[in-house]
Amino acid sequence: MNEDWKAEEIELLKKIFKRKLDETDIRIYMLLRENGKMSDSEIARKLGISVTTVRRRRKRLQDEGILQIIALLLLKAANASYADVLVKFKQGIKIEEVNEFISNAIRNPRIYEVTLYIGGKYDVLLRFFEGNLESLNYHIEKFLRSSQVVERYEVNTAVGSPKAWYKSFKIKF
Repeated sequence: MNEDWKAEEIELLKKIFKRKLDETDIRIYMLLRENGKMSDSEIARKLGISVTTVRRRRKRLQDEGILQIIALLLLKAANASYADVLVKFKQGIKIEEVNEFISNAIRNPRIYEVTLYIGGKYDVLLRFFEGNLESLNYHIEKFLRSSQVVERYEVNTAVGSPKAWYKSFKIKF
């Protein structure tokens, strides 16, 4: 990683998270972002601080729900098809109906992300994935057409994610 870019990112994150994360917390996060299996000992060695300090800070960040170490499926690398689907709800629908739609989206194993918006052209983003484009389109249509709350939607089929969660990926086209 380019050191100038890394320093710029650290300064940006310090500014954004000024009350929650200091530079040491950010550096711990950045190392775990590159390798979520990195041990506290390895992090301590790379940062020049004690293992106890790393362990205490990492645990605090995890306990506060700020840091979560997860695995990601790289959909393009796995030759999966995926799409971002922007959804606008009908005017005048009940909040219970919206909550049911969101719950169904969360339970749907083909949807890997649900993001709610306030105001704007759309109300929710659903990120779908499937084994191939035909099946992807079928399941998007099936999910959305079965709902009485959807006014309109827009499907944006993805061709790759060269950067996600501050991490760059190699994309094969």
